[in-house]
Amino acid sequence: MTEKQELLLQLFREVDAICKKHNLRYVMAGGTLIGVLRNEGFIPWDDDVDIYMPKSDWDKFVEICKTEIPQNRALYCSDVDRTYTNGFPRYGGTDSCAIHKHQIIGDDKAGEIIDVLTLDPIPDDDREYEKYRTHMMIYTDLLNISMVVGARWEIPAFQYLYWLFRYKFFGKDRTLKKLEKIMFSYKEEECSRYAMRWGGCPFLFDKNMMFPVKYMDFEGEKVMIPHRTSDYLIWHYGDEWSYIPPHGERESHESIYVPGASYQEIRDEYMPRIDKNRIRRQMTFRKFYCLLMAKGDHKLDKKRNRIRAGVIAKDLGARFLRSEKSLETLLLEKRYDVLNEIFDSYYRTQLSVEFIGREDYKGIQPFYHPTLVPVEDAVFQAAMLTLIYTERVGKAWRMYEVRRKLDHLTPEMEQTVEDIRLFRKAATHYEFREMKEAETIVDDLLKKYPDAPGFLKFKCRFVMERLEGPQNASEAEKFLSYCLRVFPQDGYFMKYKGVHMNIAICDIDKEFASIIKLKIEEKLGSVDVDIYTDSKLLMQSDKVYDCVFLYMDMPDINGIDMARCIREKYTFTKMIFILSKLDAVVEVMKYNPYRFIRKEHLEEDIKEVIAVLKEKSEEELQYINFKILGERKPLRFNIKDIVMFEVFRHELKIKLEDKEVRIKATLEILEKTLEAKGFIRVHKSYIVNYLWIEDIIRNEVILNNGQRVPLSRQKKQMVIQRLNSLRSNKN
Repeated sequence: MTEKQELLLQLFREVDAICKKHNLRYVMAGGTLIGVLRNEGFIPWDDDVDIYMPKSDWDKFVEICKTEIPQNRALYCSDVDRTYTNGFPRYGGTDSCAIHKHQIIGDDKAGEIIDVLTLDPIPDDDREYEKYRTHMMIYTDLLNISMVVGARWEIPAFQYLYWLFRYKFFGKDRTLKKLEKIMFSYKEEECSRYAMRWGGCPFLFDKNMMFPVKYMDFEGEKVMIPHRTSDYLIWHYGDEWSYIPPHGERESHESIYVPGASYQEIRDEYMPRIDKNRIRRQMTFRKFYCLLMAKGDHKLDKKRNRIRAGVIAKDLGARFLRSEKSLETLLLEKRYDVLNEIFDSYYRTQLSVEFIGREDYKGIQPFYHPTLVPVEDAVFQAAMLTLIYTERVGKAWRMYEVRRKLDHLTPEMEQTVEDIRLFRKAATHYEFREMKEAETIVDDLLKKYPDAPGFLKFKCRFVMERLEGPQNASEAEKFLSYCLRVFPQDGYFMKYKGVHMNIAICDIDKEFASIIKLKIEEKLGSVDVDIYTDSKLLMQSDKVYDCVFLYMDMPDINGIDMARCIREKYTFTKMIFILSKLDAVVEVMKYNPYRFIRKEHLEEDIKEVIAVLKEKSEEELQYINFKILGERKPLRFNIKDIVMFEVFRHELKIKLEDKEVRIKATLEILEKTLEAKGFIRVHKSYIVNYLWIEDIIRNEVILNNGQRVPLSRQKKQMVIQRLNSLRSNKN
């Protein structure tokens, strides 16, 4: 735990103690809640604490703190201090210092703080909600007159001007009191929803999502968490909230921690340099001007979006006409790689900020004024299934909600929405260790959506947690082999499989096969050897084998036919043929045999085969397989030939010295998979092979071929350390 986290923990324990003593409700929220579930404490890189508290409980908390607040502590909120400039309250220490950007104008003294985001009761009547939302956005704007919070085009212009004049002539305190009387007029027992104020924009929650609370451990304390925790986290972070983000994408907040000093001491140095009155005079009417400009821009944007939506719809139709196969055929064959390419421009437009709204604004009633590209029901459903099969379940859910709001959903669409809801329900069961219920739901979903990577990865959690005993180990190996056959490049499954060889021996003579198995296990160590005396069983197996020993004279399916089938399924499987006579050598050459074993010279031949196999298995670490878009079989690349991986316009490419190819993967998966192979994430859009790095100059990585790659400032120190480490290990 960092020094900053220790200070934050002390603050939180004080809030928690007051709440438990006086029966006040709160729930852990945001990244802090993820820490509760994942670490039973802070996420290692987290630097704040977020909690939600109903407005009624917060009002009681404020009253209690007038007499019970510990020494060197303070409440920062507009209810207590009208000079406070933030839309949500905070509880903090006055004997420490953590300077945030937004605190330059306000008179609040801020040390280390925890955020207490209040939950305001909201009735079901959407007209009342719109009334609340309008006044809330105006309220937040007037709290900090020196800052333009955003494009407030939704606010009626004359209403906004009215409150600006009230602020100008009646003062801040009277104006805010009037707004608070309007916003907080609803009784909690009469409402079924909460609005959480953040950034001036209220986010809606069902009351039963938050309460009654549940309890879990956080740094040794029992803390309150939302009743439907998983639903909340999916709403906030998407369906992949439980995945650990890669290094460099772990968010922290922009604050400066000054040890051994109070905020007031620091503030006294810079506040005399700021003319607050001049800023307030200028910003009062600048805000209104920005509102009018935002309204004009919005009208133009809506018109432009409608035209663009029509163009995208026609382009999508043209793409299907140019396709070699119909939509129905592609769905039947489950060619979601091809469908993803066809829907590429549709996704880039429909899922953009302009069309569906900002990701972090997805809870606003319920979306941020979306625009829908007009497509037929069958085409829309195919696009959503493609999102599901390409691990974008959360985006499919959002699109269904947008279409429900602006158009309609067919019974088939409604069923898919229900399936996604079940997927999220399984996440809730898993979260609270209700494993049987969660796995049952996932198994049912996999029957309807076979090979859906998101569902398979969820299933993988259960399989790997059962890794006890030979039966379970066999189950895990079979499951991973199947997943890697379908997704050979996916690091999620690769990390469980590890560096391990699967070998099959197919021979009618079980005793002879057992001798080969024994010698392989003695010399190679980390291997899993299966013996088949029936060639049909080998052909029916879903297990992916790195190496197969094939006896040529099998009775049912001979060695030639088996070789043909294996080569069609797996390009890189090594085939070693067991011969009782040499005249079959010529027949098998076209199937690229790895080696031959003569039965009468077993000791001699097996020794050579194992030696070469051991050498080659080490060489295999220098290669990696990727599934190329539009290709059924994965291709093999030598690691030293790969310059870098680049994301450009939502496409992931492998950059080689003389060409580039598009692959089906994500940088996040690749970063985990390739870290041990000498690849470094230098930017959110680039992973570079260290062998190709010549130098680092300022914020650029210079490659051996003269190319320059942008270097993230946040990652620079990490990249330099990693590069030096790799180079020293090589030497």
